[in-house]
Amino acid sequence: MEFRKGTDRIGQKLHRITSDLKRYFDKRMKLLMINTGEFISKWLAMATQRIAGAFLLLGGCCFLFVALAVYLESLLETPGLGFAIVSLPLFILGIMFLYLKPTLVFEELQDLFEAEVIEAVEQNEEKEARQLENQELTQLSNKDV
Repeated sequence: MEFRKGTDRIGQKLHRITSDLKRYFDKRMKLLMINTGEFISKWLAMATQRIAGAFLLLGGCCFLFVALAVYLESLLETPGLGFAIVSLPLFILGIMFLYLKPTLVFEELQDLFEAEVIEAVEQNEEKEARQLENQELTQLSNKDV
């Protein structure tokens, strides 16, 4: 009988440990899903804001170029020459963007993306460490009481 009580205690402890591990993994998965959703929503919000800003900037540049073309046309008193002068640098720049290798832009974007991912991972690790410390402190304070 003495042997059976010991195995029952061990069985109960093992059962508690396995249930605690299940709860732990369940909480970790939920936390991972929340952190992933938070990161994706933040990234989408930033992307949306930047895209809207880029469109507004593009629209402003278009109006600026039209105004410059009209001004040059009236200054040179030749119809269409102002638009040709303004569009020539844009045409050359567009050809350069199409035919030159975008390695510099690619490397910059890759570095920026890597830095943002590393920053997000570090923030998540700091949050998790703080949460674990808080849980341990509350458990210790509960044991003391």
